[in-house]
Amino acid sequence: MWFIFCKFTPPLFPFNTWRVLVLKFFGAKIEWSSKIYPSANIFMPWNLEMKKNSCLGKNVDCYNYDKISISQNSIVSQNSFLCTASHQYDSKSFDLVKAPITIKGNVWVAANCFVAPGTIMERDSVLLANSNLTQNTKKNSVYAGNPAKFRKKRY
Repeated sequence: MWFIFCKFTPPLFPFNTWRVLVLKFFGAKIEWSSKIYPSANIFMPWNLEMKKNSCLGKNVDCYNYDKISISQNSIVSQNSFLCTASHQYDSKSFDLVKAPITIKGNVWVAANCFVAPGTIMERDSVLLANSNLTQNTKKNSVYAGNPAKFRKKRY
C-alpha cells in the first residue's frame, strides 16, 4: 500500500498531507501536523498513532504488529527501527511475541536506533544515535549504547 501510494512522493509539505491522508484511510490515528517521510515503512497503519508535530524520519521502519504510539513534538530520526514483535527464542516453534511501543511527548530517537517491543520512552527523554533500547526510559533523561543505558539528565 505505502509503496504504491506514497513511496514516490517528494518529502515536501503538500505531499505530506497526502501521506497522512493515506495512513488515515488505512486506520492510522494521526494528526495532520505529523510529518512522515516517504521512505518510512509502516507495516500495519491501523496500529500507528501519531500526535501533533510528531515525525517519522527517512527510512524509519515501524514494524508494528502491536501499537506504536508517538506523542506530540517527538521525533524518530532516520534509519531507526521501532519493533513491536519478535519470536520466543526458547520455544521450539519460535512463537510470535508482541508488545506495544510508547513514545511520550518531546522525545527524540536519534539516527539508526533500535527500540524493542514493550518499551516506553518517558516524556523529554533522548535515545542517542546507534543505540539499542530494550528497557523503559526515565523522564528527562539521555540514554545511549548497546544496550542503551542512562547517561545523564537532559536538562
